[in-house]
Amino acid sequence: MSLSNATDDEKKSRFGLRTLLDTSRLLIESHDVDFVLNNLLLISMGKLMVNRAAILWFHPKKNTYSVLKSKGRHTLSAEVTIRRDLFKKQSTALCAEHQELDHVCKHGFEMLIAIQNSERHFGFLALGPKMDGTEPGSEEIEVLESLVFMSGIAISNSELVSELRATNRKLDYKIQELFTLFDLSKSFNASIDREEIKRIFKFTLLGQLFVRRFFLIIQRRGEPHLVSQNGLGTTPDRQQMQDLFAVERNIVMVDDDIRKKHPFLEQVQIHLLLKLNSDGQEPAVIGLGKRANGVDFEQTDLNFLISLGNLALMSIQKTYLLEDQIEKERMEEELSIARSIQKRLFPDNTPEVPNLQIAATNIPSYQVGGDYYDLIRDDDQNLTMAIADVTGKGVPASLLMANLQSVLHVLQPFDISLVDATGQINSLIYQNTPSDKFISFFWARFFHHNRTLRFVNAGHNPPLLFRKGSEPRKLSDGGILLGAMPTLMPYKEMVVQLQKDDIIVMYTDGVTEAMNSEEEEFDEPRLISCVESRMDQLPEEIMEDIISEVTTYCDNHFTDDLTLIVCKVC
Repeated sequence: MSLSNATDDEKKSRFGLRTLLDTSRLLIESHDVDFVLNNLLLISMGKLMVNRAAILWFHPKKNTYSVLKSKGRHTLSAEVTIRRDLFKKQSTALCAEHQELDHVCKHGFEMLIAIQNSERHFGFLALGPKMDGTEPGSEEIEVLESLVFMSGIAISNSELVSELRATNRKLDYKIQELFTLFDLSKSFNASIDREEIKRIFKFTLLGQLFVRRFFLIIQRRGEPHLVSQNGLGTTPDRQQMQDLFAVERNIVMVDDDIRKKHPFLEQVQIHLLLKLNSDGQEPAVIGLGKRANGVDFEQTDLNFLISLGNLALMSIQKTYLLEDQIEKERMEEELSIARSIQKRLFPDNTPEVPNLQIAATNIPSYQVGGDYYDLIRDDDQNLTMAIADVTGKGVPASLLMANLQSVLHVLQPFDISLVDATGQINSLIYQNTPSDKFISFFWARFFHHNRTLRFVNAGHNPPLLFRKGSEPRKLSDGGILLGAMPTLMPYKEMVVQLQKDDIIVMYTDGVTEAMNSEEEEFDEPRLISCVESRMDQLPEEIMEDIISEVTTYCDNHFTDDLTLIVCKVC
């Protein structure tokens, strides 16, 4: 049937359909909630020929509605309550038919249409009476309901796009922070000059975070030392500094209670306190004034500050340690200095993790060595385990190992995958070490809630996974040694679903390459046999038995460092 021969009702129906199609395209393609709501008001008023309309926006916490946008005169301004159960079976209600809607009707509105999608209720489109005095027809209501439903979808899409944009901005900011921390890590670790470290710390706060007023207090041998400050105007005395270490929380916004306990904080206009404790060493406190740009500190800023503070603290403490050792001895004492630094880089204690028993040790063959392991538990009690072997021995190997340890601890607070982190570490090692220095490296994250293990192996001796009734599995997937070449291809991450009583043994080649008097290596089959015969023992017992067998085999003559991590799923 041609349009000219159609009845008036059919023409109206086709016109309504065309209006919906054109409007849906306009609204869905828009990513602006304000645009969607404005057009919903205008099109609804034009379609129904009414002289007033409003958007009543829902506030979930208060369970009330308020006028977000409106066209035409009305008297509805305060927050109103509307019973949602009136709209369980329908999306439209005429105010005259429901006594509960009298408080809306008396302000000049006669009809409410719920703005919602399948997942969320946004509010209502409120419409006044038609200018010709007639009641809205069923077809008009049907078109309006479709229009409002499409608007709900458009609003949902707009909010999703806004969230994605905000997420992308945050991701870009975190990536920039990560690169900044990599650069800072390189700068801090390249210097043993305390004044240079303090200068880097100071100008990072000034330039990166716009903090003009701050202090850094380190506790050394039980005594507080103000190692860096800017813009205070006065210097806190020893007792004022010592009292700050009694603060219980690691992040403290300075409020009235804190000012009463520490009056000098108000005098020097300190707004935020961060308490640091790097690897069990003596703690430090950072005090920060408000930012020069007037922006409050966000969680990402706090994460950055903690990482920056730990970098500075570790670097400054290393300078103190070096000075102490150099004061005691000169030439021969150089090796003992490096060994003391290296010991501090290993975990002081084995962390407790649900569903996992752990034992770990390092036995150096020389005064200092290049083996490294770490056990880092996050706030969710998941565990990051790492083991590495640096080529060579002595001071150069231990310093490279210290570099690796610093980078791992810098990365720990950030939500970054093992693949991306390994690539960044490899690039950093490759760019900042001689061509003959490499690191074999393996690390994994154990998620206790589902007993899964994610790992990347960068050229290290494959750890062995033992499971009763099965052959040992080698965890070998990953990529090239750290520092061997640039990261041209991404490393490969693997996921293993662990079971109760599974045992994982991570080791360096000091275990399998230990030699007897006939210059025969202990080798991997002996290690496998040693573990398989002790599957029912605790990790500590298994580790001690491995060490005992290797020690006996090589007659206590180690030619390389020996490092072991033994885990048992429980």
